[in-house]
Amino acid sequence: MKQATRLTARPTTLFNTFSRLSAVVALAGAAAGVATTATAAPTGFGLIAYWGETASTYGGQVPSGSYVVINPNSGAQGLSASQITNWKAVIANIRAQGGKVLGYVPTGYDRNTADELTRYNAIPTELSAYKNTLGGVDGFFFDEAAHDDAALTDAQKCSGTPTKWANVRSMVSGSGAGGIKVWNAGWPGASGCFVSAAQSGEHIVMYEAAYADYLNGASWLNGDVQNLATSLNVKTWLLIHSATQAQMQATLKGTTANYVYVTSMTYNPSLPWGGPIWNYTPTYWGNDTTSGTERWCLKSLKSGGNC
Repeated sequence: MKQATRLTARPTTLFNTFSRLSAVVALAGAAAGVATTATAAPTGFGLIAYWGETASTYGGQVPSGSYVVINPNSGAQGLSASQITNWKAVIANIRAQGGKVLGYVPTGYDRNTADELTRYNAIPTELSAYKNTLGGVDGFFFDEAAHDDAALTDAQKCSGTPTKWANVRSMVSGSGAGGIKVWNAGWPGASGCFVSAAQSGEHIVMYEAAYADYLNGASWLNGDVQNLATSLNVKTWLLIHSATQAQMQATLKGTTANYVYVTSMTYNPSLPWGGPIWNYTPTYWGNDTTSGTERWCLKSLKSGGNC
């Protein structure tokens, strides 16, 4: 598995697209230390687990009910016989712990470059590889999901995304590989337009960013964005990196997202795709019984306790 793998959407200026969702309110809330309007803990973990192809690495690390994203080779094509054996063992290990396995599939943003178009055109083959080569997964994590490019206007991004996702759904249907669809657009889109592009029962990454960036947008994300997703029966994910243990705890206590994953791994702009942010467990991942760890924190919150 590559050390640095794609995950984030292209850089987008978040605060120029709030529309009726006031940026002033979000920033003021953050400045005052108010990160949320949450009233309940997240349902569970949405793990970006690019932890390698050794099954034992996942042993005891997957809380039951978690969605676990695996990424054999920026997808599932081109694997050797030994890699296929290893990844089948990884899938079995995750499922044995009660996790659901999602296969990573890149979708090429707006297909504006040859590489992006190649990734988009390879989607049916990737779906087939997960189904036929690896024996099937429980759904797919579609990265680079939004019709997104720095040269596009917000209106163009919003109008192009529903068509792209409809085409990907057709590819999934044609492949015979069903399961959960998770769209990683990286942010909700202008006025939540990417959230609106998802269908009932699908999942969308509400936000993927460093903790400092999340804090600036928390009032918006945990209020209007989550309310929109809830009204559409769309499940949300929150993926946060570059967070200290205290910041992890604050995120879990504050977010209204349905699924959450916070990591201590940090973004490095000098490395491709920011470096191996998702390739290791967080330093504070821990277990269900060790106070202060991420797993303990969410379990405690779900039972009405503190974190």
